[in-house]
Amino acid sequence: MNNKTLVIILVIMTVITAFFSWQVMSDGGGITLSTDPNPLQPGPAIFNIEVKDKNGKSVDNATVSFDLNMTTMNMGVQQGSATAQGNGRYAAKGNMTMRGPWRVKVAVTMPDGNSENRDFIVNVP
Repeated sequence: MNNKTLVIILVIMTVITAFFSWQVMSDGGGITLSTDPNPLQPGPAIFNIEVKDKNGKSVDNATVSFDLNMTTMNMGVQQGSATAQGNGRYAAKGNMTMRGPWRVKVAVTMPDGNSENRDFIVNVP
């Protein structure tokens, strides 16, 4: 294959990738997670959950719950409800009892009754 053909193939692949990335990003909705502290450390932690609808608009008045458990060994499941912070943000408290990977399962019931679930893996270094 010569260089010109290779460049053409790379350009086409880049355009296709950019198109599909834009399609995914334009969905706008979903659940995102951040932590405090960041990076996590053993001890108490706050899980900041942001909820948006399919148009990317922040969702208030949702019911947000979570399960927290270590992925490599059963450290017991921590469960609870997140409290509304306004502007589609919710906060939940957990306790990182050990270093390693943890799964945060977030379940959201939207005000219209639809539900969305998302799993996140976080690490305590």
